Amino acid sequence: MDAITIQLPVLLESGNTTIAASYRRDDPYAVTLGFDAVRPGAEWVLARDLFCDALIYGQAGGKPGDVTVTVRGDLVVLGLSTPDGAAAAVFRRDDVADFIGQTHQIVRAGQETAELDWSDTAEFPGVSL
Repeated sequence: MDAITIQLPVLLESGNTTIAASYRRDDPYAVTLGFDAVRPGAEWVLARDLFCDALIYGQAGGKPGDVTVTVRGDLVVLGLSTPDGAAAAVFRRDDVADFIGQTHQIVRAGQETAELDWSDTAEFPGVSL
């Protein structure tokens, strides 16, 4: 399996909905959350490690302007703050843990670099092999 996309229930300021959570082997450090139900084409691309660290330590991220992921009991709160405002998405912890577990079946933690294709240096200007 090279990719997964699952629907996750989420609570947003606008109410309950579902979002598409995606992970791909060829982009092993990232997860993509698609908020088409809220705004067509709206996506957040986040580091998978933010979710992993939050599930283990209770919180990850947190610098001003950054994404924060906080576990509060049975919930995971994803917060985003910018100078223009803030947004939050609340997920069930078990749903997030199941999704992250499925991503680890595609690429194990610590093995992400081995999945990157460094042969196409056109994607990395100034880098030569």
